[in-house]
Amino acid sequence: MTPLISAQSFMPKLYLKIEYNNPSLSIKHRSIPNQIFSLFRDKIITSRTHLAILTAGSAGASVAWAARQIDCDSTVVVPNGTSKNLVRYIKWLGAEVICTEPSQVMTVIKKFQDDHACKVVEQLSDPAFIPHYCEIGDELLKQHSDISAVIVPAGTAASVMGISRALRKFGIKIYAVEPAEAPVLQGGSWGPHNIPGLAPPVKTKLFDPKGVDSIISVPSQKSWDTAAAILGTIGEPIGPSSGAAIAAAQQLREEGLSGDIVAICPSQMVTSL
Repeated sequence: MTPLISAQSFMPKLYLKIEYNNPSLSIKHRSIPNQIFSLFRDKIITSRTHLAILTAGSAGASVAWAARQIDCDSTVVVPNGTSKNLVRYIKWLGAEVICTEPSQVMTVIKKFQDDHACKVVEQLSDPAFIPHYCEIGDELLKQHSDISAVIVPAGTAASVMGISRALRKFGIKIYAVEPAEAPVLQGGSWGPHNIPGLAPPVKTKLFDPKGVDSIISVPSQKSWDTAAAILGTIGEPIGPSSGAAIAAAQQLREEGLSGDIVAICPSQMVTSL
């Protein structure tokens, strides 16, 4: 169970769910290792399988970590500009990392999709990842008795869909957050942004707008500024995607949302720098 901490010194009735408190340093650890281990138990993959993933970075660490546990080779394909700290960590975990231009990522990953010795982790299209995130909602119900809303930064959107599945039936509002520069979940065009992990250059197939109460756009700079403000207020080194969730919580409060709000914090600052 990941920690739920109070950020009420920053904003009244605000709580942070620290999802980077795990070995692969991100919320992706909820789903990707479990999915890989399940495929391994079912002998769909073996230690001779080469695992590959297209990612903005954090999911790559989870693939590399899981591959290390089952003695698989792995390759992580990331767009140029991915955090060098995160790339170093992925390599340390044992994976090959291929950095390429965003416009070329699909060309690179297709080579692995066409190789029968490889298994590509399809985090942007496989709905099997969604149920793994339901446990975040289940934990929140145990950790806090009265939640009005949960704010979830959206990349693949598997996490927001899983959390929504667990919590909306209890009347808890769910909000997705994406970069203002790339409002893809709202039907806008992708554009370069600086919130690692959110709005990948390849469109996710997992998002269902019926599963959320609203989608909130947050500018990249606002996300970084909010992360810095949280560090100065409560001492927690959250990353910019977490800053985006907290900025969205501030906006909702200004618009009149009352009650306790939980911001999901997918990654820490050290993997975003």
